[in-house]
Amino acid sequence: MIERIVFLLMILISLYTVFTPIKLSSVVGRTALSILAVLLYVVLSAPDVAIAEALLGALLTTLVYITALKSRSEVKIGFVPVRLLFEKLGDAFSGFEYELLKSFCEKYDYKMGFVEFSSIEELLDALNEEKIDIGCGGIFREDNKGYLKTKIFYLEDGKLDLLRYVERKYRGEDLSHIFQKDGSYHILFTDDELKVRFREFLRTEKNLVERLKKRYFGEEKS
Repeated sequence: MIERIVFLLMILISLYTVFTPIKLSSVVGRTALSILAVLLYVVLSAPDVAIAEALLGALLTTLVYITALKSRSEVKIGFVPVRLLFEKLGDAFSGFEYELLKSFCEKYDYKMGFVEFSSIEELLDALNEEKIDIGCGGIFREDNKGYLKTKIFYLEDGKLDLLRYVERKYRGEDLSHIFQKDGSYHILFTDDELKVRFREFLRTEKNLVERLKKRYFGEEKS
């Protein structure tokens, strides 16, 4: 009876370990499997094998995996310069997205490396080819699922988000849009673990997000 319960638990945890998008959760699942294996060996009267599994499988292997996960030396952030969101000022950076990602990387002890792109299309290509870990800089979509709302202006030859539209109008360009829609800005990730951690960061750091919105946009935005 105990053997069947352990076997069932091992199958369930194996499925969780394989399919979870979070690497740390995979390590936890792998450790749980080793602990269950130790229990199984004890039930089957194999204490020597149980001791070996406990030391090598549950303890040593877990430490190796955790050390490997913590060894991420740098997160490559690709960005398209856009006023108020991600600006490069000499060797320094500023903007809402920069401050947000800086706080995120500091919380999880990631070092930041930056790669500049001249267009969103180039940045998206780099993301698809996994040349960068994070993509930002006014990436907008026709939805309300992003971290910050915006307007999308449809011109005869393309479309612009609110910040780029206002900046080009400020420079004196004669822009006339055909119509506009509601949209939102997104920060994109190639790594599922980074994506999950960033969503958790946004959820737990709501006060920080609102302060940054007020600093860069003059009012708290939902």
